[in-house]
Amino acid sequence: MNTESSSESSFQHKTEIGYFHNPRPEMLKYVPENAQRILEVGCGEGAFCADLVRADREVWGVEMNPDAAEKAKRFCQQMLVGDFMEVYSQLPDHYFDCIVFNDVLEHLYNPWKVVNLVKNLLTDQGVLVTSIPNFRYISNLITEILFQKDFQYKPEGGILDDTHIRFFTSKSMQRMFRQQGYQILVHEGIRPCKSWKEKLFIALSFGLLKDARYKQFATVAKPLKNE
Repeated sequence: MNTESSSESSFQHKTEIGYFHNPRPEMLKYVPENAQRILEVGCGEGAFCADLVRADREVWGVEMNPDAAEKAKRFCQQMLVGDFMEVYSQLPDHYFDCIVFNDVLEHLYNPWKVVNLVKNLLTDQGVLVTSIPNFRYISNLITEILFQKDFQYKPEGGILDDTHIRFFTSKSMQRMFRQQGYQILVHEGIRPCKSWKEKLFIALSFGLLKDARYKQFATVAKPLKNE
């Protein structure tokens, strides 16, 4: 079995609203305003694609769940159904101004390979936009690792969701992009913790846990010219 296919099939059963109908408005600002051809990989029912639609834009989607893909078609000029590695050859080279992975890379066995492959799909000025969960998120560190002294996968989502195959910190995210030949243009935390206790805990760390404030990190990266 194709390892990329089996990795994505591990979360195919997730049909709840959080997986397939999550609009992700906080990620819109990372998509370049002048991007005219945009691809979202793992687009679900197309909630994020819907927000990208503009008269001067061409929006493509890749989604492995057929039911979700069918709903997303109304927002996309082109929809490819299947896991990314299976449909990759159907995507045009040097075509997209922006490719988006919103909380998808952590579900793949080899996200490094995927990040490397998409370089060939981007135009000269094209960028890769990603959102990736932060394993060092304060709630995960305190509740799961520090106090419970455990690492237990959970079916209801979150950092330890049972469909997550790879885990990243801010540092390892940046290393992945750089090792795969990208220049990082933006890398910042999103969805900060709200608990005053967690904020106090972070403040008392004197900067050691400043990255732990964020549940995810958003990154905008551009392939290096010599790659």
